[in-house]
Amino acid sequence: MVSPVIAKNQYPEAFGIQPFGDPVPVTTQAVMYRFDHALSSQDWVMNDRARRDRCHAVLMLSGRAHIRLRQGTIDCHAPALVWLPLGETQAISVNAGADGYLLSVADDLVARHCGGGSTGTSVPPVPGGGLPLRFAADTVHNVTPAEGSNNLALLARSFDAIRAELMQNGLGAGIVVGAHLQIILTMVLRLAKGMIEQRDKHRPGSITFQRFLQVLELHFREHWNIADYAKALGVSERRLGSAVMRATGKPPLTLVHERVIREACMRLEQSPLAVAQIAYGLGFRDPTYFSRFFKRYMGEAPGAYRRLRRAEERVRDHTFAAWP
Repeated sequence: MVSPVIAKNQYPEAFGIQPFGDPVPVTTQAVMYRFDHALSSQDWVMNDRARRDRCHAVLMLSGRAHIRLRQGTIDCHAPALVWLPLGETQAISVNAGADGYLLSVADDLVARHCGGGSTGTSVPPVPGGGLPLRFAADTVHNVTPAEGSNNLALLARSFDAIRAELMQNGLGAGIVVGAHLQIILTMVLRLAKGMIEQRDKHRPGSITFQRFLQVLELHFREHWNIADYAKALGVSERRLGSAVMRATGKPPLTLVHERVIREACMRLEQSPLAVAQIAYGLGFRDPTYFSRFFKRYMGEAPGAYRRLRRAEERVRDHTFAAWP
């Protein structure tokens, strides 16, 4: 049987604030589905309006799952952990008899607890020089925790703990959920470490350029200037500029702006948030400036871009519905 976890209690309004300063109740930002050897397959559509601002994590303890992405698919066999960032997931299906968890969590909650959000939260890189958690959260991962291993047991405990917190909605539930999100993403990095290292060996450009891309993923929402990136990398601005130009033929600032624009386009297409909220989430203090910035690169205002893309999506959905 599959059912979403619903909060059993809420705090009295007399408190006046959310527990531990949570700006939004965690029960409105996360939902956990537990599928436990159901007699039939289970399916979730993830690109509807209610889920467009969500990241997803799937932990398969037994059975198989099929995940349809914006581009491509993932067929995973247990044991498996799949992390799906904002805007990537179209649909998730698990076979009859499968055992596991599906966590759906707002990207804003991930950003607050894993770094790189608009709230100013800054989570340091993983000890030992690993990639920061926010970089992991922005990437599709399909990793395999060995059956019977401590890694699999730790992941199951974290998913169970999040499920319990969402059911009880106790004091500081958002903090506990955030802590277990960090554990899950740390395990993603740990299990993906070999694949990431192998991929980086074949990525074009110098080590300086590769590190710039990693730092860019973490900080592009904070509107760093190139001097900030150079300082974080421990190189001069000239050296950074040369490395990026050799690899791409573009100056670093262009890559920064292109990354912001890609994120803006994805959120406008996938998120139900208002344009002003998207602007604030991308680090713009003034939505009007965001609109000018977006129009300069895309040739149309954010609202017009969103309306056009959604009109195209409705036409596409109608075409698919007409299939036999």
